[in-house]
Amino acid sequence: MDKLFYEDSYVKEFEAVILKREEKDGEKTVVLDRTYFYPEGGGQPSDTGKIGSKSVIKVYEKKGEVYHVVEDFPEGERVHCVIDWDRRFDHMQQHTGQHLLSSVLLKKYGADTESFSIGENSSHITVTKEFFTEEEIHEVEKEVNGLIYKNLAVKSYFADEKLISKLPLRKKPQVKENIRIVEIEGIDYSPCGGTHVKNTGEIGILKIKKWERTNKGARLEFVCGFRALEDYQKKNSLVNFLTQVLSEKEEGIAEHLQKLLEDYREAKREVNFLKEKILNEEAENLVKKSELYGGIHIVYSLYEGRDPEDLKMLGKFVTAESKSVAILGNKRGDVADIVVARSYDVDIVVNGFFKEVLRTFDGKGGGSAQFCQGGGSPSRLELAMDKALKFVIEEINKM
Repeated sequence: MDKLFYEDSYVKEFEAVILKREEKDGEKTVVLDRTYFYPEGGGQPSDTGKIGSKSVIKVYEKKGEVYHVVEDFPEGERVHCVIDWDRRFDHMQQHTGQHLLSSVLLKKYGADTESFSIGENSSHITVTKEFFTEEEIHEVEKEVNGLIYKNLAVKSYFADEKLISKLPLRKKPQVKENIRIVEIEGIDYSPCGGTHVKNTGEIGILKIKKWERTNKGARLEFVCGFRALEDYQKKNSLVNFLTQVLSEKEEGIAEHLQKLLEDYREAKREVNFLKEKILNEEAENLVKKSELYGGIHIVYSLYEGRDPEDLKMLGKFVTAESKSVAILGNKRGDVADIVVARSYDVDIVVNGFFKEVLRTFDGKGGGSAQFCQGGGSPSRLELAMDKALKFVIEEINKM
């Protein structure tokens, strides 16, 4: 098989002969006598496209053969093949951009690239430097993009052992024969089997979007070329939207949003304070109106459409009162909540019987000896609450 993707990354269409058709575990594969389809590897996803009229879903290499996974077997032996060029060129931009980025990181900070991958929306590398400041990232971006704008030649070739020994390789080859070198004129020499642009200018631009520390070093997320343009378009649309909504200039958005966030947090604190005050008063009234059984207040109350967090808080306020038990239920559409709790001075182990309560309404949940909560079927909520009441009365009778 001729692996022509090593020779020319710019071929979009070609003719080939089908040598083999195989189907295993529902996956149909085709082997061609020659192919420009790039198989996944080295962090770069495979090409897609068409063989005849059938879609190529992915491509992989196994034991020296390139397998094209197809939606269905193409007709005939000689086939016309078309590579999805937008996808191919995107991968070329990302991969060559990564070579430049890795080269600059190594030269500036001695940071080796440990891993690389091209994702659906962004690409990532992990390097041996643990942390980057924003200023360092901006310096790296400036240097990488300066090399892009120089429009340096990018070429690939197979090198023998003698030539390999003379090249200033950025990393050691992972294979011992058929070593392919991708060279960026005077800047980077790297063993690589991927597809690349002919000149760095075709990368367009490289932008590092995010960076974070990991247990293996720093992980950088970046985009190149048309991905960078799309990313900028999205962010520019967002900035324009914010300037209109906030009636603010672009440079004042961050400060404006910070002020809004502070105001929101303060308002939320005030709302929570008032909510707790209202719930506490509600709890006090529930305890006053509740029935005494064995000297213990039992608050049994069913609600509809309440916030489950409010129900939980109400249960805590009820049982903050001495000698009290709360059995609270709440229906929210196709979901039901239950809270069963007791005050510190009531010797009942709530989680000792709560599983039985949950089973009554096909519920899930749990808790402690003093406070349990769960959710289940609304149609059986009252049965679950009655079950809880039954257990509570039985426990009080044992005191």
